[in-house]
Amino acid sequence: MSDRNVGDRVASAVGLVSRRIGELFSLLLFISVVVTVYEVISRYVFNAPTVWAHEITITLSALAFVMSGVYTLQRRDHIRISIVYEMLPARVQRVLDVVNNLVMLVFVGLLTYATYNQAAKSVAIVERTGTASNLPLPPIVKTALAIGAALLFIQGLAHLWQLARRRSDD
Repeated sequence: MSDRNVGDRVASAVGLVSRRIGELFSLLLFISVVVTVYEVISRYVFNAPTVWAHEITITLSALAFVMSGVYTLQRRDHIRISIVYEMLPARVQRVLDVVNNLVMLVFVGLLTYATYNQAAKSVAIVERTGTASNLPLPPIVKTALAIGAALLFIQGLAHLWQLARRRSDD
């Protein structure tokens, strides 16, 4: 087995993990809707509002949003000005893709470092929301943000590998 095959298999596995994460975390949006419906019924039908539903909904939505970046990058669905991009020769497109990935990796690497530090502090002090329910949700969200950033970085590396392996006539 050559090094190229190993790299391709790793890039493929990273892509699979990214897809599964996106699929799994998209379910959080459905759960968020269910919690919101529960809150509306509790509040307006039974006159018994919850103190936790809003925070849980925000947290679930935040987790889904954070992890959707990895899924979106894996599918190459982030926004680009395709009308200009598609007019360029394939070789220039490839150069732009490589430069774009390298710039993204720098920023996401810095984001990963910063979010890891914030998550570590939040977990260490068992940070809480400071609201009526005072749930310990900030460590969960901040840790997810750090993990999401790290996964985004790994997916970016996989894309860079795939770009390096792509033939110039592709």
